[in-house]
Amino acid sequence: MSIGIFYASAKGHTKAACEYLAGKVSGAQLIDVKDAKAAEDFAKFDVIIVAAPSYGDGELQADWVEKLPLLKAGCKGKKAAILAVGNQANHPQTLFSGAVDFLPYLKDAQIFGASDVDGYKFNHSAFFINGKFIGLALDVKGDENYSKRIDKWVEENKPILF
Repeated sequence: MSIGIFYASAKGHTKAACEYLAGKVSGAQLIDVKDAKAAEDFAKFDVIIVAAPSYGDGELQADWVEKLPLLKAGCKGKKAAILAVGNQANHPQTLFSGAVDFLPYLKDAQIFGASDVDGYKFNHSAFFINGKFIGLALDVKGDENYSKRIDKWVEENKPILF
């Protein structure tokens, strides 16, 4: 099974989380989304994990914006998960919300990997639907145990990731 972890990271927090995740999933390939040039860059993987931080009022990280059409074209029939990075102390009104922008582009994929709140405190998150985050939600900067969240998520999704 081939797994591609595509990330965008301005300050390095999302990259650090993805590096840790890639180390837990045997054979996963880590790709900065800036390096994706065509839909085939996504399509060559059985499983696609997309990762991005949210900014400001819950906007998706800018490096992803022009790559979303490539993602849509390359994810048909794939399994896909979303990894969202946010900061609960600074953005409790929009925590992880930018990552919902992936959803229209992943509609032809089988989305997996919803996660529990597990102690995060926030007022609103568009990423929180029906009592769960729709993917792996991480506060890398404000949660010293974020790596344990990754470990738990990998364990819960073993049938897909291994």
